[in-house]
Amino acid sequence: MKRFLTFLLVLGFHSSPFAGDPPGNRYEQSLLETIKEIQSLDHDQALNSTRDLIKEYPHSRLGHMLYADLLLAKAEPLTEIGSGIATDRAMQDFRDEIRQRWQHDSSEAHQNLYPDNILFVADDQPYVILVDQQNSRVYVYRNEGGDLRLETDYFITIGLNGYGKQKRGDQKTPIGIYHVTRYIDGMELPDLYGEGAFPINYPNAWDVRKQRTGGGIWIHGTPSYTYNRSPRASNGCIVVSNPDFLHIDNYIQPALHTPVVVAEQVNWVNREQWLTKRREVMQLLSSWLIDWESLDHERYRRHYSQSELDAYGRDFASWDSHKRWVNRNKTRIDVEYSQLNIFNYPGEDKLMLMQFVQDYRSNNLNVESPKELFWRKTNANWQIVYEGNRTFPTIDNTVVQN
Repeated sequence: MKRFLTFLLVLGFHSSPFAGDPPGNRYEQSLLETIKEIQSLDHDQALNSTRDLIKEYPHSRLGHMLYADLLLAKAEPLTEIGSGIATDRAMQDFRDEIRQRWQHDSSEAHQNLYPDNILFVADDQPYVILVDQQNSRVYVYRNEGGDLRLETDYFITIGLNGYGKQKRGDQKTPIGIYHVTRYIDGMELPDLYGEGAFPINYPNAWDVRKQRTGGGIWIHGTPSYTYNRSPRASNGCIVVSNPDFLHIDNYIQPALHTPVVVAEQVNWVNREQWLTKRREVMQLLSSWLIDWESLDHERYRRHYSQSELDAYGRDFASWDSHKRWVNRNKTRIDVEYSQLNIFNYPGEDKLMLMQFVQDYRSNNLNVESPKELFWRKTNANWQIVYEGNRTFPTIDNTVVQN
């Protein structure tokens, strides 16, 4: 037990309040309270607490490991965490899970911070999902009249080989901005996927541009034989416990294409920093629209990257020539937008994604279409590097792609 305690104490564990309606938060609180008792050398109480834990959560592998360790400690000194039942790999998984759960900050101060990846959420989106892969957490934010309010969070599992998916079979979880495409009931799936699944649209337009391959990336539940999986154990999917899957189901709406922001690690900012960034990006969007409507092509083209642009499959030279020809007889252009999403794109250097429904009106063409703009900041200036229609294909992700 001594080395087990050393492991816990060296990590600088601390107690923190728990928010929470999700079943997983109640499980987590019970688990961490037991570990606090072990830290306090109250082994008898820890043993009783662990009995209660595995009685309520009989599929908790971590609970059974703690119980086995505590029983073994009564007979002989423990040489390592997990000495009671764990293999070397399982031992490391248990350590990682304890570390991730305990270091999760659920304090009121942290709940009042904002994720800088999410700047605007469309009026028709009641919730947005945010994944922090490095910290094994998924957050649900409520869209409250354009403001963000933390609704809840869950412990997650990501790919066996971490994050930053590049190719099929690499067992990594993607980094990017996605949306839910549909719901699959667990009755239609192998036991591995638990209570069900929400596929997301990996690879998206940016992944395709980066020549990333693979598919079948889902948010899904856990097998029936375990309460949850270790922090890195999937083939690339985002995995929550079955009780948490049934809970997050309340916030994900495939018909609305609920946004899913999958970050390596979330950067948290205070409210004033968040509002300042929102004002900056709105000025950028307004400037682009004003210059487009001005019919002054030189003003308009300055918003587009000459070195990196992909606009509906055209590079800058082709786009520039096409736009000059298209607008040669225009006498009026009016552009409005609605259902605006703006995200700082995770995993990329100074890249931003704007999604909206564009209502274009001119003297000879009226059209409404969903649109995506990717902007990159270079030398203090934001320029468009990708422009295209936002599509919502029905993706038939199979269970074997990844």
